[in-house]
Amino acid sequence: MTSTDVTSTDVVAVRFAESSDAVSIAAIVNHYIAESTANFRTEPQSAADWEQELASYSSRYPWLAAEYGGELVGLAYAKPWNPRQAYDWTAEATVYVAEGQRGRRVGSTLYRELFARLESQGFRSVMALVTSPNPGSEALHEAFGFRLVGRIDAAGYKFGGWHDVGVWQKALAVPADPPTAPAPVRR
Repeated sequence: MTSTDVTSTDVVAVRFAESSDAVSIAAIVNHYIAESTANFRTEPQSAADWEQELASYSSRYPWLAAEYGGELVGLAYAKPWNPRQAYDWTAEATVYVAEGQRGRRVGSTLYRELFARLESQGFRSVMALVTSPNPGSEALHEAFGFRLVGRIDAAGYKFGGWHDVGVWQKALAVPADPPTAPAPVRR
């Protein structure tokens, strides 16, 4: 296993995302920006935007890429849930699967690895924001033990309509009292 490998399956290989992935990441996410309400942005993100995000967060939070047949087919990452220090043990998780790659268990494979890594680092809770309705994403989060803990009514306006957002939470482990700071990402 090289320093960038994380795990692999018969379907996809998961590794740490790198700045050289930024063009592919932008293409995957920009599809959701242009074609769905899964992402509330209305303008595409550039590769430079993703390089900056990766540089800002990937030492503290896992940023994982999935490959299939030598092509980047998915991305899962965590970021701060809230920048205030009392939230240091809670992360926000996001997963994207490239158009045409659903059914390969890309999202599940990425999430499984992401949550294992977050827990081993010492994070105690993971949050996810899911536009509603979004049966596929809601089912994925339920399958990974997330609970719907709230809903923000008419949270965003896109494609000529208002959309609710579900607030989902997954407990990773019982929090220590007092807690120790989460460890940095181990590559």
